[in-house]
Amino acid sequence: MSTLWISLLIIAISGPVLWLLKPQRSHWFALLAALPPALVTGWQLLQLAPAAQGQQLFVSLPWAPSLGLEISLRLDSLAIFFGLIVTGIGTCIAFYTNYYFEDDPRQGFFYLLLFSFMASMLGLVWANDLLSLFVFWEGTSITSYLLIAFKTGDKSAVEGARRALIVTTAGGLAMLAGLLLLGQAAGTFRIDELLAQPHLTALPVFPVALTLLLLGAFTKSAQWPFHFWLPGAMAAPTPASAYLHSATMVKAGIYLLARMQPGMGDSPLWFWPVLMIGTITMVLGAVSALRYTDMKAILAYTTISALGTMTMLLAFPGEEAALAVTVTILAHALYKAPLFLMAGIVDHAMGTRDLRALAGLWRGLPWVAAVALLGALSMAGVPPTWGFLAKELLLEEFYHLATHNEQIVGGLGFAAAVVMAVFSAGAIFGLVWEAFLRRRADDREPAHLHHAPSFWFVAPALLLTLIGAFTALFIGQIQTIVTAPAAVIAGAPIDVTIKLWYGWTPVLITSLAILAVGLAIAGSRRFLRNTLNRAPARLNGVYVYDAIIDAIYGFAYRLTRIVQGGPMAPQISVTLLAGVLVLAYALLQVDVSKLGMLESNELPLAPEFLIFVVAIVAAVTTVRARSRLSAIISLGVVGVAVTLFYVFYSAPDLALTQLLIEVLTVILLILVFFRVKPDTRVFEPNRRRYLRFGVAIAMGLFGAGVVLVNHFFQVGPSINPYFLANALPIGQGGNVVNVILVDIRGYDTLGEITVLALAALGGFAVLRSPKLHALRRRINRLRRRPAGDFQPAPPPLSPPSIGGPGGHLEVGND
Repeated sequence: MSTLWISLLIIAISGPVLWLLKPQRSHWFALLAALPPALVTGWQLLQLAPAAQGQQLFVSLPWAPSLGLEISLRLDSLAIFFGLIVTGIGTCIAFYTNYYFEDDPRQGFFYLLLFSFMASMLGLVWANDLLSLFVFWEGTSITSYLLIAFKTGDKSAVEGARRALIVTTAGGLAMLAGLLLLGQAAGTFRIDELLAQPHLTALPVFPVALTLLLLGAFTKSAQWPFHFWLPGAMAAPTPASAYLHSATMVKAGIYLLARMQPGMGDSPLWFWPVLMIGTITMVLGAVSALRYTDMKAILAYTTISALGTMTMLLAFPGEEAALAVTVTILAHALYKAPLFLMAGIVDHAMGTRDLRALAGLWRGLPWVAAVALLGALSMAGVPPTWGFLAKELLLEEFYHLATHNEQIVGGLGFAAAVVMAVFSAGAIFGLVWEAFLRRRADDREPAHLHHAPSFWFVAPALLLTLIGAFTALFIGQIQTIVTAPAAVIAGAPIDVTIKLWYGWTPVLITSLAILAVGLAIAGSRRFLRNTLNRAPARLNGVYVYDAIIDAIYGFAYRLTRIVQGGPMAPQISVTLLAGVLVLAYALLQVDVSKLGMLESNELPLAPEFLIFVVAIVAAVTTVRARSRLSAIISLGVVGVAVTLFYVFYSAPDLALTQLLIEVLTVILLILVFFRVKPDTRVFEPNRRRYLRFGVAIAMGLFGAGVVLVNHFFQVGPSINPYFLANALPIGQGGNVVNVILVDIRGYDTLGEITVLALAALGGFAVLRSPKLHALRRRINRLRRRPAGDFQPAPPPLSPPSIGGPGGHLEVGND
């Protein structure tokens, strides 16, 4: 078995194992939980150098060989880069979780969900098949829903999980349609073969397929206007927020764009939507972060801004933009995940994350303060952090465009990047100042330290911030970790040496100015916060989402009342006429000139015509009968006519079955109507009668049309020869019908028998229910009550005659 499959299996089975071991019993389970992702991380690090030299690892597992489908995995530099983020951050989250859910009996279940998500995410970034990618994609959606809604008693968590599931799953279904269109048009579902085709953007389905793919990527990565689900998902437990919404799941859409960029990035249909949506998201997220006082809300909106930055950079082909993307992805994972973990530790220790109730935490929580400060410096882009490198490369990309014949795009992009960086720095500086450095909180009753965290609780976040803050000093030695995946995105080798210091360039001066302005924004945060909170509620994405959902429910309610709010007959008519319309549309697409005529041996004979006439007369008599008995008898005649057709066409088994059913139906109808009171005649307007007559005629034409179209326009070879040839060797029987029912369609027949059996058991249970027994005993007591009793006994419940008074049925609205 390939190491790729073994790695996925290790991650997948770790969750159930931890669930069974009940890890809440001891903190030693933190090490056990961190071990599997740490092993996979170490293995991927060993594969980084060979992958940078162009070596790739391919494995596949047959899925549906008859359809040519397989689960295919590929390990190249881009897959390793995202895989390292998934398992590397996952190692720290797994260790942190044991301390966060200290003594919580549901800790094992959380590990089960966490590792299931980790396996799905790892399979997604390793997938080399479009359909395999979609399967893992939806796996992340389902497991993330369960993680967000982990606190089932928290209404906001459940609502946030539902909102995230609806948005991301709808985008995933759109993406599936795009993947199918692209794979069918290109003739392959393997991603490496697909991207190797030279004229991929020239395919006729490319515009539609690209639009659907972008919808999937934008919804998953919380791009505008789908960004609103991410802040609501912050109601999840902090380990889930730190893992899903800073380092992994929200980057699934970024990964999809990065993977598809080499084959689609040269199209204007790619460039403008990705650039515009990314730019709007980048600026909107950064500015919106200043509105909030909840730590996780601030971090969520700055995450949206960072995701917009990555998306915007992926609009540009070339090695500079690709390198800026990979550095931004890595920097964001290394500072945002520990900042989320920090917020969880503060909430765990103080009982709140609201900045208005916090102050001076550096005294009681010094290690947590160190995490917050180092993470803030990297997020704001202070040298020598990875955040500083990411900001420099972002500004350098647009500065280069602005000075090399792309003044409009480069200038506007540079300005948008500056605005994003300024507000992001202001938001994180304000968070650190209010929670850790200032002396007095805004609230009259500030929060107090309830539960001091141990050093090991803070250790995972501290480790990540140290890596993000100081390993950039050795960028010359470790730059392969970002240049190798950037080469995959750019589709060409990257010959760039990354440095922390290029001299006093305009970009560096701009970067320092951003820090200064960010500090000023942090100082005026209250004014800006109050100003932003005056924005109309209709501009909020959640408001728009709720309005859309309410409109859908309202429309469905009104439509249901119209279609299903009346008697049964109009409801059935709607369904039947819908089928008629489908057939009419199909007939309009048929070339009538090719309509054949019946062969001489296909023309009905005199006995068949006689059976036709008997069936038609009996059917008309059924609906025109004025007594129930007459209607039941004429309906039985219709069934007998169908039985004669089977006899005429040498199908005695079907004829016998039909005859038995008709006899049983007649008996049951007589027994039922024997107990039902006669109806009174209800006036029915002619319009309704004509409408029902039209529905009946339309359904007759529908049945005849289906038969004739199937006869004259057979789209494929008949299946009759197959059954005739295989009835004996497969079913060991000469009766083809019995073989089809019992052997070839055995499961279908078993399902039908099961349904009938369950219905019979249900009816028997209802009839034998205690309430019915009590009612029956009460009726019997009333019948046996003596005549001299205080209340006279009711007359015996004698059943009415079948036809009512006089044996006739007054036709009503049955």
